Order: sequence, then structure tokens, then C-alpha cells
Amino acid sequence: MSHEAGRFHPWLAAGLPGALAFLVAVPAWAQMGGMSPGMGPGMGRPGGTAAQPQDKDEGPAEVAPDADEKAPPSKESDTAYLELARRRTKVIEIDGYFRLRTDYLYKMNLGQGYNNGGPGPSALPPFPVPSECLPDGSVGQNGGNSQAGQPIIRCGDKSMGDGNIRLRLEPTVNISDQVRVRSQIDVFDNLILGTTPDSLVNPTIPDQNAKVGQTSSAAPADVLSNTQTTSASNIVAKRAWGEIDTLLGSLRFGRMPWHFGRGMYFNRGDCADCEGGTNVDRFMGLTTVYGHQLALSVDFGAQGYHLGYTDLGQKNTGGFPLDLTQKDDVTQLMGALTKIDEDRVWRERIAAGDVALNYGAQVVYRSQDYATYSVSSLAGSPYDTNPQNPLSSGDLGNSLVTNVNALLFIPSLWFKFGWKALTLEFEGTMLAGKLGNAGPLRLDTTDDKGLTILQAGWVLSSSLRLYDDALFVGFETGGATGDQAELAYDPARTNTATGLYYPYLNYRWKFVPQPAGDRNLNDFHFSPEYHVDEILYRRILGTISNAIYLKPSIAYWLDLDSKKEREIGFSGAVVYSLAPVPVATPGNSLNYGVEMDLALQYRNLRENVFAGFTWGVFWPMAALTRPRVDASAPLWSSPEDANAAQVVRLFAGIRF
Repeated sequence: MSHEAGRFHPWLAAGLPGALAFLVAVPAWAQMGGMSPGMGPGMGRPGGTAAQPQDKDEGPAEVAPDADEKAPPSKESDTAYLELARRRTKVIEIDGYFRLRTDYLYKMNLGQGYNNGGPGPSALPPFPVPSECLPDGSVGQNGGNSQAGQPIIRCGDKSMGDGNIRLRLEPTVNISDQVRVRSQIDVFDNLILGTTPDSLVNPTIPDQNAKVGQTSSAAPADVLSNTQTTSASNIVAKRAWGEIDTLLGSLRFGRMPWHFGRGMYFNRGDCADCEGGTNVDRFMGLTTVYGHQLALSVDFGAQGYHLGYTDLGQKNTGGFPLDLTQKDDVTQLMGALTKIDEDRVWRERIAAGDVALNYGAQVVYRSQDYATYSVSSLAGSPYDTNPQNPLSSGDLGNSLVTNVNALLFIPSLWFKFGWKALTLEFEGTMLAGKLGNAGPLRLDTTDDKGLTILQAGWVLSSSLRLYDDALFVGFETGGATGDQAELAYDPARTNTATGLYYPYLNYRWKFVPQPAGDRNLNDFHFSPEYHVDEILYRRILGTISNAIYLKPSIAYWLDLDSKKEREIGFSGAVVYSLAPVPVATPGNSLNYGVEMDLALQYRNLRENVFAGFTWGVFWPMAALTRPRVDASAPLWSSPEDANAAQVVRLFAGIRF
């Protein structure tokens, strides 16, 4: 691809937003969605109609205006008219939830520890072990028994646990019924309870030194701490965007959630048990065409280094922002066409025995010309003289890789079929493209650093609603393509010529380049907010990748009163998983294992209170063992079996 491919042309910046402004229609929902997977904390009955994220009402009026009320006749009264519109609207709405979760994790490392591998690289455990368990198997500080001649105390700890909280606020400022600003702010975002003690060993204090100024109640040891401290980092702004509805349509701009279909790949992460979600910086227009929602957007992809990283930006922290080059920017365009019925309409149609069908298609285009994979300082610059000095614009310019020439297409399809008690839903996504220079994603030392990208993931789900929507029987299957690459690369860590080692299995905790001679990148990753289970995908692997799973499930909801305002739900699921690319697993085998998850939940629909209990157990199979040999070659000189892992979670929360 030429260097012109990723450039943000002036005509595009000026013309496309103007075109989008004409496409939009009164109110159309941007984040197309389908039914959320699973039965998470605080969620309602599974199955039935779409449990996709739904927008709030567009500025609900407190007092209905008179039918013949008109705008003021003169420009002088524009301000008064705006105030009148604001009085008709709830100016500020705040939605969100407060949640508390406690987790007890038992043998998440599958009973395996640090391993010297075999004839090849060494290995970390599949999941972090308690920090007191050192690589040689001893306890930290030798268990306080460090005298010469004393035996080493072996680490027998097998469990970890914590409690955490989050207060999520989603304020909406309604300027009028047609104009609003929305945002998402988290307070104590997954704060682990007890982690901010008012003591000298508080990990939030940058320099744990008694000479650093402390509060008057600071204690010399954790056990003497009587209170918890707070800091500015306890408030995290995650989203903020504006919405303007007109007779011609709707415009949305800012940092906003992105959701498509069931949320397999693009998932806004708004469930009460979610951790994050997909956010996008975007300028988008929406319209409705013959009952279909059309969305087109120009997105601000990764922009690379900006002025704030340099010596100039750090000298002028209050100055205006400046992106130092357009060459390293990712150009991203999105188009989607969907048909999504409102939840009430869907329920009415299937209750009447009609066939209900929702569907959607989305295409994402991305390109990039240049990229900075690592910093290569400019000779003689302050940073080159001393890496403690700030970077200069010259350092960043000298670091640009000019032949990246990346091109990527991401098409997605989704449909949902409902008839009487039956619901079927499918979503599929593919990534197809190339990287002219993949940089650290390739271990080849040759000049050819290119990669071909071809990945795919899919989900097919079905459910039956029985006994007046009290009993739900479901079956779900899904899969994601895999890749043979499994070794991480870090020469500084391994102190070996190859720099290769087996990392943790969670994809978010490792960087795995393609081995020499491998020009394909095939491992598809589901959104980590698409929850299928409690152990294998959610914790050990981090998400669904290089996997095919089969999941039968059942749930029963019992009403506790005649008004159906309080209910208890019982649910259970079994998940069998296998690896389509066995060579990428520790045991070079096909079967990951079987997991069983059971849950008990309570919901008060009137008070918006929810609470529950979840227990899961995962029985690993050959793919997660560390055998001495397989059918082809030696693997591990210190073989290790894989033991069952368990998780117990208690949760409670309040929605508002």
C-alpha cells in the first residue's frame, strides 16, 4: 500500500462530517446490540427479547408542553426559549450502579508452578501464584527462617482472594429534548478493599520513606492502621460524548461506547459484572431508512505520540494539545446497517406467535502508514545523553518506522430470530488485512517483517422460554481461530540468547510474537466482556481465543410475590472447550477441559437491589498439562499434571 493510504485528507475531514450531518434521523440508536450472554450479577431473566444495551429516554419531559406552543417570534427571546426548553426537561439525570464483589480463587494456576521447561525455554505458571511463593518453591524471606543450615520452607499456598467495589455514575445533561451530553465516571473503579491503609507502607505513596510527609494518623505498620486514605486516582472518567437530534437526524461525537450484536467483539461492557468495555473516539451520524438504522462514522484511531510526551510539552503543561505527526495516525471508518426492535415490540410479537427477526451488518476499515514500535533517540539529544531526560520531537521522528503500510477490514454479521418460546442468535466477525512491517510482532531478523492477518470468531446461541418465562433452557457454541505462536520474548528477563519463555496464559499479560518463518497472524480474541464461564476463559486465558466451546445451560426464576417485583434465580451451565490449534497449548493436545458453573441470585425490581452467589469448578484436560513428551518430541523436563481450579464469588449491588 502506498504512503498515501493512511493519510487523513483535508477533503475527508471537511466533507464527510458535513455529509454525516445530513444522514441522521430522530432518535436512532448508535450502538447496535443483541442479547447479552450469560446470567451475570444484577441481570434479569436470560433469553426472551434482546437484552442488548438500550439507550435512556431522550430527555423525558416533566411537564408536557401545550399543543399550540410555539417558539418566540424574535431573536431577542432565543435565550428565554432555551430556558423554557430546559424547564420542560429533566436537566440532569444520573444512572448507574454500586456493586461489591468478593472472590475466592483456588488453584487458578492448576497446581503448576515455575518450570524450567524442557530442552527449550523456561515457563511461568499458567496463572500467578501467591506472591510469597518464589520461583524456587520457597516462601518469601524463607518464611522468616533464613539462618544458615535451616531447611527451606516450601510454599503450600494455593488460594488468593479479595473484595472490590465500584460506583458507576452515568450522568446525562439535557440541554433540551434534542441536545444532551452523556458521560461515564467510575468512583473506586474495582478498588480492592483494604488496599489504601493509612500507614507508612501504603502502596499508593510513591516513596515509602518515613521522611515523606504523611498524615498525622499515619501508622508505622499496617496492623496499626485505623482508616483508609483516598486519592484523585479513585475517580476515573471513561466516556463523554454529545448527542444532537434534529428533524433530519442525529449526530454523536466524543468518546463513546461501541457495541455490535451480542458483544462478541465490540462490547460496551455495561453489565453489572463487567470490568471494562469497548470505547471509541468518533464523529458519527445516524439515520433510519425503511425501519433500518444506518450509522456512519469517522473515528480517531491510535494517534501515536503527541506534544505531552516531549520536553516542550512538559515545560508547558497548560498549553494546547498537539499531535506531532499525522503519518502515524490510524485512519478508521465505520459503517453499519441494523434492524433492532425495541424490547417491548419484540416481546409483543413473539407473544402473539409472530416471527420476529432482527439483524445487522457492520464494516470497519483501518489503515496506518507509519508507527513507532520503540524509541530510538536522536544522536546528541538530551534523551540520548541521559534517558531520564524528556523525549524531544527529534527523538520521536527518528523512531518512526516508515514502511508499516497496515490495512485491515473487520466485517461483522449478526441476526436474531424469535418465534414463540424459541430464540436463535448468531454473530460472526472476521479480521482480514496485512502489515507491511510488523516490527516486534515478528522474530525474523531478515528485512521481510510483513504479516498477513486472517482471523475469525463466531457465536451461535439458542434458548427456550417455558412455563410463563420462568424456565430457560439454552445451548451456545462459539469459536475463535488460533495461532501456533505461544512463546513470549524478553531477553532482559530470561538472560538467554533467544529471550524466549512460556508466559502466563492470560493474553492480556503476555506479548507473543510470531516465530521465524511465520508470516500469518491468526489468533482471534473475543471481547473479554463476553462472559461464557468463570474460570478458563474469564481468568486463566483472559478471553476466548484458539478455542471452540459447547455450553448447555438452564435457569429457573421464582417469583416471591404476586406483583413479580422480587425474584430468585437458579442457574447452571457446563462448558466443554477444545483447542483448534493444539500445538499452541502447553500440552500440545486438543482438549482444554470441562467447567461447571452454578449461581443463585436475588433481585428486587422495585428497589433495584441485586445479590447472589456463584461457584465454578474447572477440570483441566491434556491441553493444559505439562507432559514430558508428546507424540512428536520432548516437551517438559519437569512434567506437571493440571489440577482442578475453583472460584467462589459473592456479590451485591444497587442500580439507580
